[in-house]
Amino acid sequence: MRLISLQRQFPWPADVPLVELRSWIRQQLAQEGDLLRWALTAVHSSADGARTLQVEAVISA
Repeated sequence: MRLISLQRQFPWPADVPLVELRSWIRQQLAQEGDLLRWALTAVHSSADGARTLQVEAVISA
């Protein structure tokens, strides 16, 4: 088993409500490998209303 530490930024789609955000983030990270641990470390908003999520994770590959 090899552990990999990731830092990713994802645009937060307007059609993903807050109550579904956890499962959406997990889906995005699952594409990288088996998800062991993750954390939402920042949310950035731009002047035009776009939101970006900063996520750190550990996966096994």
